[in-house]
Amino acid sequence: MPLLDVVLGYDCNLACTYCTISEVMRRRALTTPEVAREIDRAASSGFRDVAFTGGEPTIRSDLPALVRYAKKRGFEHVKVASNGLRYAHLPYLELLVAAGVDQFHVSMHAKDDAAYEATVQREGTAILRQKAIENLVARGLDPIADLILKEDTYREVRAWVEALHAQGIRQFRLWLVSLTDNNRANVHQLPRLTDVAAKAREAFEAARRGGYEVHALHVPRCFVPGYEDHVRHPGADRVRVVTPDEVFDLKNSRLTGGVKPAGCEGCRFFDTCPGLRPDYVERYGEGEVRAVPARDEELNPSSP
Repeated sequence: MPLLDVVLGYDCNLACTYCTISEVMRRRALTTPEVAREIDRAASSGFRDVAFTGGEPTIRSDLPALVRYAKKRGFEHVKVASNGLRYAHLPYLELLVAAGVDQFHVSMHAKDDAAYEATVQREGTAILRQKAIENLVARGLDPIADLILKEDTYREVRAWVEALHAQGIRQFRLWLVSLTDNNRANVHQLPRLTDVAAKAREAFEAARRGGYEVHALHVPRCFVPGYEDHVRHPGADRVRVVTPDEVFDLKNSRLTGGVKPAGCEGCRFFDTCPGLRPDYVERYGEGEVRAVPARDEELNPSSP
């Protein structure tokens, strides 16, 4: 199903140490009428799923009204991708649910409370994060936890996932930190995919054993043999991204990958793999990828 992904603005109530948004960008935002026009345009083009993101979308006072408008225009599913802190206030969470939000993505930033507050650079937020998780789970909203894998987090991804699963979360997305815009100079944050994949496989195996869902983005399938079904290509589906600066298809974004080096040639996942991101290639080069050979039945489809 095509997705309309609306970046309402770049402002946020946190200041994460890996954030790609600059102070200049934080001052840019879509107006309510601009968002409504994009909702109308997408509805007329057959879109039925919409996501509101940022920055931090929940700091927008018009978010509930925009959700209601999207539902009025025929959108079947409404997602909000947030740091989740406002969900600690149950009446606000109930307001979004009543408006029509049925998918909640929450960025977790770090495993432990101290590391979390050091990352988001705001004291007193760890307890809000915990309360938000409790509210989402108790309400039966089945939130999706977005985990950012960087040099100081990827090694404990399995323990991180298992701790959140013990709190009632059943769906996880693993994102690789980005070296773009305001975070471009922090090259020390970006780990090697070979190392990340080894730890991600541990989380995948735990998910299989525990009956919950863990998927990685920005990790080519050749890095996780036997766990290829745990990889998702962020640009594989039709996604129209609307930002305060431009409108584009997600498959054309520099954040979805797209670099297919010589090592990818002949890989059976060539068309479905995200490849490498440009910022990763700039940091580590192209030498880690290895083409996965086609299966026998793919080479000889007519064989018995």
